[in-house]
Amino acid sequence: MRVLLVDDHPVILEFMPAVIKRAIARAEVFIESTLEGALERVHAKQGFGLALLDLGLPGCSGIDSVLKFRKAAPDIPLIAISAVDDGETVRSVFVAGARGYIPKTLSIPLMISAIQFVQQGGTYVPSVALQRAAKVASNDVNVEIRVNGRDGLTDRQLEVLRGLACGKANREIARELNISENTVKQHAKDIFRLLGVSNRTEACVAASRRGIGTE
Repeated sequence: MRVLLVDDHPVILEFMPAVIKRAIARAEVFIESTLEGALERVHAKQGFGLALLDLGLPGCSGIDSVLKFRKAAPDIPLIAISAVDDGETVRSVFVAGARGYIPKTLSIPLMISAIQFVQQGGTYVPSVALQRAAKVASNDVNVEIRVNGRDGLTDRQLEVLRGLACGKANREIARELNISENTVKQHAKDIFRLLGVSNRTEACVAASRRGIGTE
């Protein structure tokens, strides 16, 4: 698989290619230090199967970078890399279309897991970022994830929601619950509708805010 790494920080460029290659067998890593260079590569249709994009590139805002990349390459799964993990940034990145979020403080084993999750079709949200996103959404520094209200969710939908909160791919949730992947997708759609959200991250934040258990 061809992987595009977009970052200008020497430390990240020193170790991240090796992390990517540990996560994905036979990965070819291509490096760009600017958003413009990355966009030129995707416009040239160089066959990338995954991209990792730093939110701190010079000359552009992080969320704007995600939006521009997604517009240019909607079919390439995108993982955002950032030195921060505040809740609002995390939420905005996923709303903009990213499939994963890796804080630069994350351990290497967890970075490897995150890349594998996204490469296999999942959405990766680090637990610390999810908790902070929930706190921002609820405007309550003491927010807790607990079993309380359900907002009309069935037991099975709650089980699927827990899987989504852990960043698991649909196929993994299906295997663990002994149901089909299509059934998981339908449950996810129903969960989004019942919670009034449009993606996994917003569903987990809404669940935390309303006291719906995801652990």
